[in-house]
Amino acid sequence: MNMIVLMTAAGAPLAMLGLSTPVAPERSCIFMVHPQITSAVFESKEGKIVFPDRPTEYPCSYAKVKGGTGIAFTNQNGWRFVVSIGKGDEGTWKASLADDSVSGRAFSPFGDGK
Repeated sequence: MNMIVLMTAAGAPLAMLGLSTPVAPERSCIFMVHPQITSAVFESKEGKIVFPDRPTEYPCSYAKVKGGTGIAFTNQNGWRFVVSIGKGDEGTWKASLADDSVSGRAFSPFGDGK
């Protein structure tokens, strides 16, 4: 799995999370703007959390877990991201900071190739 598409909870395209290969369980990951993102989504709460300032590469954990794959990292503003992708290449993402959180849908368009 080298790329994961993140969408808002309503299903609007938000970002692509690129992951380095082939080293697991630790990889580097970076958010890229999804080519179909709208200005409203970019300016939304989710957009401001995913794209807080400038593109930054994050060290992220990558692990096979029961029922799929789990990826986790913390961005430069302290938001903790957890992405869960099931065996069907679909899943969820959640970002949390203290008592605040946002979440949405996720999928891996290219499957689970390491």
